[in-house]
Amino acid sequence: MSTSPKPLPLEGIRVLDFGQFVAIPFCTLWLGQLGAEIISIESSSRLTARGAPPFEEGQEGNRNASGYFNSLYATKKSLTLDLATQEGKRIVHELVAVCDVVVENFATGVIEKLGFGYDVLARINPGIVMISNGAFGRTGPMKDGRGLHSTVNLFSGVADVTGYVDSGPRIMGSVLPDPLSGIYAAFAILAALEHRTHTGLGQYVDVAMYEAMLTLIPEAVIDLTMNGVEPRRVGNRDRQKAPHGIYPAAGEDRWLALSIADDQSWQAFCNVVGRTDLASDARFANAPARLKNVEALDAEVASCTSAHDLYEMVVQLQTAGVMAGPVLRSDELLDNPQLDARGMVVSIDHPVANRHRHLGLPWTMDSLGTRSTRAPLLGEHSREIIIGLLGRTEAEYEQMERDRILTWLPLRAGTPPGPPAAFRNRRGLHGLSIHHHGTGRARHRNGDVE
Repeated sequence: MSTSPKPLPLEGIRVLDFGQFVAIPFCTLWLGQLGAEIISIESSSRLTARGAPPFEEGQEGNRNASGYFNSLYATKKSLTLDLATQEGKRIVHELVAVCDVVVENFATGVIEKLGFGYDVLARINPGIVMISNGAFGRTGPMKDGRGLHSTVNLFSGVADVTGYVDSGPRIMGSVLPDPLSGIYAAFAILAALEHRTHTGLGQYVDVAMYEAMLTLIPEAVIDLTMNGVEPRRVGNRDRQKAPHGIYPAAGEDRWLALSIADDQSWQAFCNVVGRTDLASDARFANAPARLKNVEALDAEVASCTSAHDLYEMVVQLQTAGVMAGPVLRSDELLDNPQLDARGMVVSIDHPVANRHRHLGLPWTMDSLGTRSTRAPLLGEHSREIIIGLLGRTEAEYEQMERDRILTWLPLRAGTPPGPPAAFRNRRGLHGLSIHHHGTGRARHRNGDVE
């Protein structure tokens, strides 16, 4: 666990999270790291990311040992709830009354069918901020379209303009649209909360994943709208800088990222790699000449870089003022001293998945802190939330258990791999404090008490 002694900027904000793999869980991960209390609703039919590999070795299939889940659900609380039951729906409505934000990324129409549309939730809590994050948004002719990351990537136009020269479109990254739209959803939440501070009113926010991806290609949009020029695929090359791309270094699968923006940097590069003849070559005398002869240029640069040790070359180029860096492997990335010095990689203990490194937030603040705590075990906080937060009695909680309102799977499907015995007891979880914003029965923001 890593928690800063500084104040957390979103402490006191409570979020009800219906998020499904990956966009909204990424959004609430950041909100939680900034101090918001995140209550994740988990059910057998809406089971977050617990089934996603990879798993801790020897724990394959264990719903508490998914690497994906334990990364995306750090800092959050788990409430198992059967949303198909009337009592399960009542619990959600009671939670909405004491939450600030509701987030979901089901297919269009699912949240309304569950009985949790914004019109319903706003009557319970007029100050609630609700975020929906769909592939194509909740309005327009594509609102019912289904799409995961690859579909969104292709539909956004990003794949079309980022392919290689004389080749087809390329999908960038496996789930790039998810964290990107999740970040934008977090921005929208903060703006809506600021609006609520001044007006007392919540609002509904509709985030479209493919629109988030469109923001990555402003150059293509500008050139088309201003000059009518269709963007051309350039792969790793640049339309103004040359050389620009990924070039081999000495050794197996070692690569240098290089971007030469001006003639001075080109001269410096030639000196570092010991090819001063290239600096005086008329084909590469300036940027227009280098772009005109880019095929020959790339071949010459690759021939130079492949003869040098990667890290020695990077140090010399950086010292000479040339924009260059190593293409890091994942193992090198996690051990990178720069990331370590900035606290970007944090180690978190987990009772089932053991100790692993996770990514923190990509910034530091002078006077505000962040936190990184482990992901919850399945249903770990159900009792804390039902009794401690909503004010239900022990007898009511036990009845809900008998009625399997708080269960994860139907009885016929067997018992899920739950927390170890050391983490279970009748009243709560050993060693874990119950954190709630109030005591007694749930109180609506208009003052009514249920």
